[in-house]
Amino acid sequence: MCFIKNSTGHLLIGNVWPGDTVFPDFLHPDTVTWWTHQLANFSNSLPYDGLWIDMNEPASFYDGSREGCPWSDALEKPPYYPGVRNTLQWQTLCMTAKQHQYLHYDVHNL
Repeated sequence: MCFIKNSTGHLLIGNVWPGDTVFPDFLHPDTVTWWTHQLANFSNSLPYDGLWIDMNEPASFYDGSREGCPWSDALEKPPYYPGVRNTLQWQTLCMTAKQHQYLHYDVHNL
């Protein structure tokens, strides 16, 4: 199973309702197989007709990650902030987080 990594290649740790967490890397081809298996197991214990995946992008109560973001990287502090609380990492991941072969900066809203 593949999870989103930080800029140094370690698991990126965020925080959501139950506490600290890691995020599946849905841009990695192996993750789809893992996720399908998880949903099949869940359906075997509690049959369902559909699921609502609340939040289409990684959200976190940490700004960036538990360890922070590498502020020396230009992607973490671009010259323009689009009306968010003065950082792009506000309640989401570091822009330098690694999602398979991409950076989070490039795939945040895919």
